[in-house]
This record gives sequence, C-alpha cells and structure tokens, in this order.
Amino acid sequence: MDDLKLLGTALAGPDPSPEAVDRSRHRLQNTMRDGGPAKPRRGRRWILAGAGLTAAAAAAAIVVSDLSAPDSPEKETVLSGRQVMLAAATTAEAKPATSGTYWHTKSVRQSGKVTDVSETWFARDGRTWLSAAPGLVSRVEKRPLIGLTDLDYAGVQRLPTDPARLKAALLESATVPAARRRPQLFTLNLLQSVLAEAPAPPKVRAAAYRALAAMPHIDNLGRTAGGYRLKITYMNGAGTGADGTETIVVDPKSTQLRVEGWAGFGDGDLPVGPSQTTSGWTNDLPGRLVPWSAQIPYIEKLNEQLKAQHH
Repeated sequence: MDDLKLLGTALAGPDPSPEAVDRSRHRLQNTMRDGGPAKPRRGRRWILAGAGLTAAAAAAAIVVSDLSAPDSPEKETVLSGRQVMLAAATTAEAKPATSGTYWHTKSVRQSGKVTDVSETWFARDGRTWLSAAPGLVSRVEKRPLIGLTDLDYAGVQRLPTDPARLKAALLESATVPAARRRPQLFTLNLLQSVLAEAPAPPKVRAAAYRALAAMPHIDNLGRTAGGYRLKITYMNGAGTGADGTETIVVDPKSTQLRVEGWAGFGDGDLPVGPSQTTSGWTNDLPGRLVPWSAQIPYIEKLNEQLKAQHH
C-alpha cells in the first residue's frame, strides 16, 4: 500500500466522539524508575508525581471492521499497528507548528469518589508554575518538560528528526539508571511522551511516530472513539516473556496520542482510576498566584482521602 492510499484509509470515516478518560500510567512509572516489575503500594501519593509523567493528551487508535464478503469490492483494508503509526507520521509532518507564551499540561485523575486535578505551565526560559489546588498557582523550581529526562524546552526543539537518532537522543536524555537496563521500555515511553506531553516540532513528531512504527510487538485492536486502539507488549529484560502490556489510542487525523490503560507490570489488581491529560500552548497564566506552602493543606487533605479509599 503506497503512502497516499495508506493515509486515505486511516483518515476515512466520520469523526468519532472524544473519549473522556485515560487510565493512569503509574504502574509503569515504578517499573521505569526501578528497572524491575512494579510492586503494589497502598496509600500511594499521586499528587506532585512530577510534570511530564502523566499519560498523555487526547485521541485515538485505528482498525477497520471487515463486514463485507471476501471478494467484495467494498471490502475495507485492515491496518496494522505499524500502518496506523505511519499514517499519523504523514499527517504530523504536514501540520504547521504552533506557539504561545506557556506550554500548559493538565492532568485529571479519578480514584473512586476522589478527583485530583493538577496543572503545569512552562515558559521557554524554564520558569515553571504548578497548580494542585483549585484556583491557586505557584511558581516552583524548574523541571524537565518530559519526566525522567533532562529535556527542557530548548532540548525538545533540538531533538533529531531522524527516527533512529531520535530514539538514541531520548534514551541518552534519561536521568535514571534503569533506562540502560530496560532500553525498549524507556524508548517506547519517551517516544510517547514526545507526542503526548511535549511541544515538539512537526518533523520531530513525525519521526517519533515512525520510530514507534518500527518497534516490535504493537498490534491494532480496532477502531475506537477518537481513532485506533493499539496494544504494545513489553518484553522482559531477557526477551523471553512479557512484563506487561499497554493500550494506547492514536488519531491519524489530529496526530494526538493518549494512554488508555496498563496490564501486568507486577501490580496485580491494584485499583487504578481513569485519568485524562491534555496539553497545548496558551498565552494566559490563570488562577491566583500564591506561595507553594498555600497549596499544601489541600494536597494533604486529598492524599488522606486517597489513603482512606485504599483501606
């Protein structure tokens, strides 16, 4: 299938309605930090997990239902996971760059009756503001745009546009020793972070999708709200079995990617609430500016509520 036919297949069909929630990726974060399977922990502090560690933004995955007869001329093409990624790459490369004063990321997590909303604003010079309490914004220490790396705004803009070089640069940027022991795990997730959390240029986004398309163990599960649902299988360090799986949704029209859920990684049946992360440019810094200490009482109360639900 040539590029034009591939893109046409991926973009066919009506626009789906957006899905409201994503599942948390905190199980994998433990694996990435420690280099081994995550262990279940009760009463986990979810607030201030760090900007850039959230799952991701908005939209979808791709599979076309084959309801026609075997020889029917109307038979639709079923795309592989690789073809979905390549279609998104073609669209991403043609999109114009966007800009603004602040790069804004908002994460909403639901755990039972408790809702946790956190927002982060990054200026190009590295200045950072954080809101964990409704209506309150505080200036905080500079932090990376992509969690578990040293990449700031300038670093993201300088990322290579060649897929192989991009993977190498992202792995080199990782700030935890486990990245060297689990390169596939880190590379896959840092590529996703480029697409879901960072203000990466269009050609870098295209390279990230092409790099993902070349990775093994990515299967298309079918069309879903917002695009196509893809399953990624993470192999153990020896390559002899699966540590766990991740489900993502990729939208070739908008080129957005979001994480839908996780399974495995040693967490068993630990309850994980749905989450939704959105990101984009804004020219406003809303809310009332206060010292960080003014937000602490709200955070402590929220963590007590989360802890109570786990007992």
